[in-house]
Amino acid sequence: MAELLGLERVGRHDNFFELGGHSLLAVQMMEHLRRRSLRIEVRTLFVKPVLADLAARLGRHHEVAVPANLITERSVAITPEMLPLIELAQDEIDRIIATVPGGVCNIQDIYGLSPLQDGILFHHLLAAKGDPYLLVSQMAFAERGLLARYLAAIQRVVDRHDILRTSFVWEGLSRPVQVVWRKARLEVIEVQLDGADGAGAEQLRNRFDPRRHRIELGRAPLLRFVIAREPGSARWLLLELQHHLIGDHATRDVMMLKSGPSWRGASMS
Repeated sequence: MAELLGLERVGRHDNFFELGGHSLLAVQMMEHLRRRSLRIEVRTLFVKPVLADLAARLGRHHEVAVPANLITERSVAITPEMLPLIELAQDEIDRIIATVPGGVCNIQDIYGLSPLQDGILFHHLLAAKGDPYLLVSQMAFAERGLLARYLAAIQRVVDRHDILRTSFVWEGLSRPVQVVWRKARLEVIEVQLDGADGAGAEQLRNRFDPRRHRIELGRAPLLRFVIAREPGSARWLLLELQHHLIGDHATRDVMMLKSGPSWRGASMS
């Protein structure tokens, strides 16, 4: 716990969350425990955040055998027997397939949501407007070619990681599901900015403010990019919208690291 929280010492009566812990660190703690053959549910940490209480709930870790993915690139249909991680009726599967461009050929896997994802989706549906789990970041590029290289690098990262090619479907189903696409192209929107309306970065933030703006969760990747020429400058601005269902700040850091060599010289805000 001290290592995750960046503290020199943690006492047995200290509270994980009062010391600065949060949901992302909670998941990391579960992984640290697993490596030491110890097991505990994430929800237990939220109920028993005091170290002594948490330690009393620890059990021995047992590896879970993950069944093989029965959907292959040669599959021409998907049936309930091909989805060992979730129980769905055939009509539900057909409804899911209809949401994916390319149909069966573009579906790599289908399974349920994690407890954390269930909560995020609940609040997304509860929000009357905007989305409390839409993460926003901005970057500036010295010229258009540098921006193009960055977007191409991000596309390669998406191609390599399942969660970045995942969409979510719930309408008409007995339970929400996440669907891993085999191929998912980035959505990039170019907009025009007016120098008379203030700084370009501020215009982008206001236009795509998560308090008013949402993205469609049924279309992968749950990344949206908005680009614009900065008024009165040769620079290009980029605004990235990423949904918390597929990542967090740590995910964004990894994406930046993996795509970094092709866009050195950009600045972030």
